[in-house]
Amino acid sequence: MTDHGHGLHRRVLLGAALAAPAIISARAQSRTGITDELVRAAQKEGVLSYYHNSDIGPTGLWTEAFSKRFGVQMKNMRLPSYPLFDRWLNEARVGRHLADLIQITDPTLLSHANRLGFVANYAPDGGRAIPADLKEEGVWYGLFTDPMGIGYNARNITPDEEKLIQTGGWDALADPRWKGRFGTATPASGGSSYAFCYMFLVTLRGRYGQPWFAKLAANKPDIYASKAPLFERLAAGEYAVMDQGSTGTLSDYYLKGALIRWAFPTPTPISMTSQSVCKNAPHPNAARLFQEWCTTAEGQAEWLRHTIAGATRPDVTDPRRATKADWYSEPWFREPTELYTSYLKDEAFADPKKPVIAEWNEIFGYQSGRKG
Repeated sequence: MTDHGHGLHRRVLLGAALAAPAIISARAQSRTGITDELVRAAQKEGVLSYYHNSDIGPTGLWTEAFSKRFGVQMKNMRLPSYPLFDRWLNEARVGRHLADLIQITDPTLLSHANRLGFVANYAPDGGRAIPADLKEEGVWYGLFTDPMGIGYNARNITPDEEKLIQTGGWDALADPRWKGRFGTATPASGGSSYAFCYMFLVTLRGRYGQPWFAKLAANKPDIYASKAPLFERLAAGEYAVMDQGSTGTLSDYYLKGALIRWAFPTPTPISMTSQSVCKNAPHPNAARLFQEWCTTAEGQAEWLRHTIAGATRPDVTDPRRATKADWYSEPWFREPTELYTSYLKDEAFADPKKPVIAEWNEIFGYQSGRKG
């Protein structure tokens, strides 16, 4: 797993050499937006293949709402961001165009793929409402931001341990009391994990860096290649705590009745769900319709019905906040006060070799194959 980033880089370059740019054969629209013309063309195609890394539960409910609204069947295929991106490029470079849209949590890779000719140039009407730093016009659009904190199972901790989590900042994870009770994920799993580790190993290296991660490694956490099974095992009570706790997923288990809670130490890294239309989408009109809907206030508000997240459109907010519903009513819940977002425009973060993966793997002695 150590050379995952290097392997990805080599495969991307090989794909660029083998794949010839193609012009999408979608019927030209007279204007952007959700037009009758686009809806009819999408319904004629009838289906949409969606490659995504967002959680299966909320994503299924969200895409079902789209299907009911427009009469287009969704075929969802989920993997962690980096394996998903790898698979998509490998398919595209040999002419196996299966995906209509690609959604991951590392928009820098979508920018890279665009330069190689794999992304369609399409600017949805709703994209105009998304701030400039959360999109690359016509290439990718940020849909949701998801803060990452410390996730924990209230059944498996004492009141003193919960106080430590809620007040101890990120150093709470380094406490030896979590030895054998802790789960984590390799930064090779995807953009959210990579952004989390990047904050500590690069941006805040002087405050945390390798010494801090060495303390986490000393707690012998179970290491997952994907965060999805880690969340599942936390909810089932196998662990007391996890790092990289994306609250979109934690809140999904909370809504299902699990004793899941979370805390947001400062600064709080976010992952951003970003989405592009594929250059050779087999259902190009349906792909454009979905991209249009995802960037509308309606589409983003629909996502907030199923999970906690921050919509990228300023005019869309979580209605639970105003009504003090769900986690907003809980005495343990505190919103993040300082978000870490600078990596989104950091050239070093965009390095396709992803050097943080190798450094993290060395600290944790990770050689792949452990858990998830």
